[in-house]
Amino acid sequence: MQEWQKKREENLKELTLGTHVLAYLIAVVIFISSDPGKEYDLNSFTAVLMGILIPAAVFITLDYYFMQDKNGQRALPAWNFAKHAVLFAMITAVFASYRSEELWLPGALYLLPVVLSCITLGRWWGMAFAGAAAASIFILSLHAGITAGNRAAEAVLVLGGIFFLLAWFLGGIMEVEKRTAARLAAMVNEDSLTGLGNHRFFRDELNRAMERAIKEQEPFSLILLDIDCFKLYNDTYGHTQGDLLLQELANLLKEHTPPHAVLTRYSSDEFAVILPNTGLQEANTAAMRLNRAVAGYSYSGEINRPFDKLTVSAGIANYPYHAQNTQELLEAADEALYSSKTTGGNRVQSYHAILERLSRTVEDNDRELTNSLRTLMTVVNAKDRYTYGHSDRVSYYAKMVGIRMGIGPDELRLLEFGAFLHDLGKLEIPREVLNKNGPLCDADWDMMRNHPAWGAEILKPISMLQPIIPMVLHHHENYDGSGYPQGLKGKKIPLFARILRVVDSYDAITTNRPYHRLLSREEALKEIERWRGLHYDPLVVDVFINCIKAQQEHQGCGGDGSAVVSGGRFR
Repeated sequence: MQEWQKKREENLKELTLGTHVLAYLIAVVIFISSDPGKEYDLNSFTAVLMGILIPAAVFITLDYYFMQDKNGQRALPAWNFAKHAVLFAMITAVFASYRSEELWLPGALYLLPVVLSCITLGRWWGMAFAGAAAASIFILSLHAGITAGNRAAEAVLVLGGIFFLLAWFLGGIMEVEKRTAARLAAMVNEDSLTGLGNHRFFRDELNRAMERAIKEQEPFSLILLDIDCFKLYNDTYGHTQGDLLLQELANLLKEHTPPHAVLTRYSSDEFAVILPNTGLQEANTAAMRLNRAVAGYSYSGEINRPFDKLTVSAGIANYPYHAQNTQELLEAADEALYSSKTTGGNRVQSYHAILERLSRTVEDNDRELTNSLRTLMTVVNAKDRYTYGHSDRVSYYAKMVGIRMGIGPDELRLLEFGAFLHDLGKLEIPREVLNKNGPLCDADWDMMRNHPAWGAEILKPISMLQPIIPMVLHHHENYDGSGYPQGLKGKKIPLFARILRVVDSYDAITTNRPYHRLLSREEALKEIERWRGLHYDPLVVDVFINCIKAQQEHQGCGGDGSAVVSGGRFR
């Protein structure tokens, strides 16, 4: 339910409550005035007043409970019926004690439960109350001695007919209004193609989930899903076939989304899953289930597609682990999704996933320092949002090369950690320099050349990460000795640093930055090969190029990735 719908419901409840209280007061006033000869002293008047105020206070208190409490909301229809029944009984008591032949006056009060039941319970309950009111008037009129042909009897009969007519008409109007409100809500909040919630609905649900998580002090997670190579599918088969594919995929995702989650369409080929009260591990399991469901499903026209199968990439972020508000959470999930897409697709990636694995690996005495690293990387990311995605992709490429080169599992894990943390020293560099829109001056370059040494200093207190310090310190050394900070040459440069030099440069020239011009993926590989034996270890270059070509063949999306180059000088 959206905010405007909630406001509408709250307004109706407030009007109903107010009408109930006023109707009660009117009934009491008529009850008192029905016996003009009776005199009230102070005590009896006080008793009557308390008889008015106490039930009114009970009505207000119970109504507030049923409006605000979740358990109370489930019992709201029963409470509404009880309110109307109590009001009906009070009016009947007034009717029975009335001392005048003008019975239409107290009888008219029956309009109130009839109208209120139409509004809160619907047409047929309104008709039921109308029938009960007509029957009550008829029986009490006979009891009062009113006979057929009497004008008072005619007034009573007409009043009963009015009840039925009003219940039928007003109940019908309320049904039309509710259907119209539901239709408007669907038009505003529903994606017309897939039937899922649209972007507006997603934003409202995300804000609501965050408010609840903060209030209840519970976690919640966000998954962003992106269809791999969907542009190629649209270009090949047209947007009509692409729309059919989106509908098919939306139905599949609905089948495999957890029952308590909210699935929406986030953008043209992206979907979002909001997981209330869900930790990071459970969110990762849910994302993996969706990823496998999509990859294992047979789609219409699959045989004719220019790639093996349809897949999705996923990015995950969690509150409070990765963010403290909805905007930060969305940005974190988007960064993780971008990392998943740019490292081959068909992957599930959580924000800062590498540091999470590091936290599970280190000794207890290093865990607090590792958490400090996460905080520092968040600070670096805030200064330069390019850094996080770059570091994550470089870690992926480094691990890919390490596997191809036969590096063992323990060393491979260190290579992955070092690649992720290699730019940690940029914490010391001003935001203006990191985000400078144009070439750096000599003073800026002097500062940038210090970031490997600064990063190595930050890592020194963590005993488990001692082996990666040389990698971080020397990742800007060139194979021909022209690099920095120490001008090491050839095999004197640590192997991990030589691997990092290649993959770091490749990601720098295949990522859009304001100070570089765009190149294609193939042109970027040619640029790496051009500096083979000069900046880069020839063996590492050959292995890396083979890895990228194998990844490109597996991904099947073509070589349309964009790249940027800076004449061999990368920040």
